[in-house]
Amino acid sequence: MAGDNDSPGRLLIIGGAEDRCCGAGLLERFVELCGGEHARIVLITTAANAPDEVLAEYERVFRKLGVDYTTELRLHGRGDADSDDAADLLATATGVFFTGGDQSKLRTLIDSRINDVISARLAEGLVVAGTSAGATALGRTMILGGNGSDVSASAVRTGPGLGLVPQTLIDMHFGERGRLPRLLSGVAMAPEHLGIGLDENTGVLVENGGFEVLGSGVATVVDAEEATVVHPAGDYDPITLFGVRLHLLPAGCRFDFATRAPSIGPAHERY
Repeated sequence: MAGDNDSPGRLLIIGGAEDRCCGAGLLERFVELCGGEHARIVLITTAANAPDEVLAEYERVFRKLGVDYTTELRLHGRGDADSDDAADLLATATGVFFTGGDQSKLRTLIDSRINDVISARLAEGLVVAGTSAGATALGRTMILGGNGSDVSASAVRTGPGLGLVPQTLIDMHFGERGRLPRLLSGVAMAPEHLGIGLDENTGVLVENGGFEVLGSGVATVVDAEEATVVHPAGDYDPITLFGVRLHLLPAGCRFDFATRAPSIGPAHERY
């Protein structure tokens, strides 16, 4: 799995609304990781509310970035996710990209054959990316919804994710939509999870047991591993939370999963 020190696989997790025109920074980095003009990208549009439009947009961007081969994998249900055709398509891909949309639609992929194939190929060097809804699905647990200004059980809804990044809870459109209470609520419900909140046009590149922050915004990390958590009787009552560690990491900063420690990396071009 990604995050393990012996895994060559890389994940690019994007907080949504990534730049698709002025240099296409995060997507350009994804294409480079996938092999540049030799990339073979499979676009999984299952979460998209208008998949034809989403497909056309990403095909345009990837073509502009020199990629001749982009194909769609539109999985309508569990039968598609367990099919030979889907597995065969992924067998030759150098990159897989999960689009945004409604993450609840991605639940049909959890523990499917496609999930297993992507996990296995990730360990072989496949590059996997997800944006917005496709980003939160990459963790062991994914956020399905929730809002509000309180830190409480009612402020977040979660379900199983694809498990490509172990023990993480990923939220997106983070600063723009004021989602710190939601992420804190999710982490309070599962303190062993590391919370990662990604601003728009901001991503983390996961490799070699940690990640580096890319893009124009901030990655917010919530670590409650050693915090004190007291749950109230009611789901709508506030959770008591002491000793939470909060890190704000702009582009160039790094985070180590094993030590749960952030660091300021060397000067880095802002993708």
